[in-house]
Amino acid sequence: MSIASCLTTPIVATQLRYGNLQIDHHEIYRTPSSYGHNFSGFAVLSFASEPWSCPKLGDAKYKYGVCTINLKNNMKKIATLLTVLIATTFNAKTQTPAVKWWYDTNDAAFGQSAAGDIDGDGLLEVVFGCYRNDSSVYVLNAENGTLHWKYNTHSANTEGCNDVAPAIFDVDSDSLVEVIVPSSCNPVTFCFNGSSGSIKWQSNTRGSDSPPVIADVDNDGRPEILHGEFGGYVKCINAENGSQAWEIPVDLNSWIQTAPTIVDLDNNGQLDFVVGTWNFDGLDSIYAFRGDNQALLWSYPVHDYMYHGTAVADLDNDGKPELLIGSYNDTLYCINGENGATSWKYKATGGYIGSPATIADIDNDESCDVVFVSAYQVIALSNTGSLKWQYNIPGYEQSFRGVAIADINNDVFPDVIFGTDGGKVMALNGDDGSLIWSIDLAAHYGDPDFALDHAPLVADFDNDDTLDVFIVGGYATYPDFQNNFGRAYMISAGIGNGPDWLMFQNDIHRQSSLCTYMTTAVSEVSESTALSVFPNPFSMQTTLQLEEMVNNATLTVYNLHGLAVRKIENLSGQTITFHRDNLPGGMYFMILQQDDKIIAAKKIIITDR
Repeated sequence: MSIASCLTTPIVATQLRYGNLQIDHHEIYRTPSSYGHNFSGFAVLSFASEPWSCPKLGDAKYKYGVCTINLKNNMKKIATLLTVLIATTFNAKTQTPAVKWWYDTNDAAFGQSAAGDIDGDGLLEVVFGCYRNDSSVYVLNAENGTLHWKYNTHSANTEGCNDVAPAIFDVDSDSLVEVIVPSSCNPVTFCFNGSSGSIKWQSNTRGSDSPPVIADVDNDGRPEILHGEFGGYVKCINAENGSQAWEIPVDLNSWIQTAPTIVDLDNNGQLDFVVGTWNFDGLDSIYAFRGDNQALLWSYPVHDYMYHGTAVADLDNDGKPELLIGSYNDTLYCINGENGATSWKYKATGGYIGSPATIADIDNDESCDVVFVSAYQVIALSNTGSLKWQYNIPGYEQSFRGVAIADINNDVFPDVIFGTDGGKVMALNGDDGSLIWSIDLAAHYGDPDFALDHAPLVADFDNDDTLDVFIVGGYATYPDFQNNFGRAYMISAGIGNGPDWLMFQNDIHRQSSLCTYMTTAVSEVSESTALSVFPNPFSMQTTLQLEEMVNNATLTVYNLHGLAVRKIENLSGQTITFHRDNLPGGMYFMILQQDDKIIAAKKIIITDR
């Protein structure tokens, strides 16, 4: 008896693709949940290489299920594919973005934004800065757009140009977060008490457009703040009190606009940093330095401007980081972090690459992908630099500040969200680059000059179980800036699995990656101890299946920021049941260790629906 004879009329019949696996015959039927695997509320039936003979249906309660044939030896891909199918067919809803609130300013915002609970009320606040005609740093309550505090960074002799992405961080380990904002026109880096907006300290600089990074680079147990400066320097500030730790010249015929991306380049346990230059003669290079003594590790000539910083991930699975950075010569560079050698290059056709690249597994094929913007083209590449898809923004509108990546339509594929200089916010399907939605904020504002030169944030900002997008736009000109204007927007994005994207380049090290690079090299994983996880994604629990027995092993689960959020010890056997418990929905990495060696690693996705 065949599968079809066991079931009622099929609801869906289609062809599906997952990576290089194509399924030509598959149907969704009503079938009893007592047979097959109970998967996310649905029964998943036969995966045998021959048609399956199903038992008598009896009086079992019917649920939706999936039947398919000729899929033997593809279980890992099928598990992911079926999850996507079920989510897409039954859970995904038409996404219609809507403006939730807005807040008017007196100028545009070029300094990006950050979000965090800075007052301890359990709700997120958003932080951003505005240009000369406004000169203020704003903190708004994200749930409704009301003003929490603002501070005008002007001095007696100049306006306050807050062109830099702020950082939110507890600089002195007192469990109270601070807001760090380098200013450009007024050459001062400010540290504000997060709750009140009062100045905790300020540090004189040469002026900066470089997003600050925070890490303990000198191994003294306390964090430092690093950012680039006008004049071609990188400055390091002791985070607890604002005193200068050091300042080094990189290229004195340039500005350092990029963030000094923090990464352990050679897996020696010492944090390093990487910057690119904006050289006035076009003789630009990428420079890598040790964090503790600022020794130059290597330099890489590019010979054209670099404005935004580096993205980091282990793209080739050798246990060492690759660095991704674009230039105004229309080229995206992939560089081996340990020695500065070229891994690959991609020559874009849209024009200059001003935005930072972003790294994520956008099609759930267990390989990191690279998303970047070449003027009006949003481009997705594989981990080897081959083209996956390209989206041309209508009207040749451009997106200078890059993309945020999060699943906003509940199909488990991470999506790509960005703003344009035409005043639009757009969301693309990460799997194929197709448009999910677009919202015209210039039309909402009522002025065609309204532009978005700002990177978005993504989170459920008001706890209504819907993801939102925060972005700031406006109009700015110089030197006649008296008629400049701006507006901050909160937009509903849709029901999805995230994860949250709460700051420019995603994390405080500015690595622009959802493929977190871990210094414990995945290349050390024993090939003989393969690990499969089913189902994955999952909502409550999943099963880990190993090809070999383990004894007294330890399973550690890391979030996307590299923090260990779960540790399970003394595991033995070949099958492990993993319970979600109180872990939030999102993407995680599992590392299984035995005898102090990594024996298996896996990415998992936890969904809320």
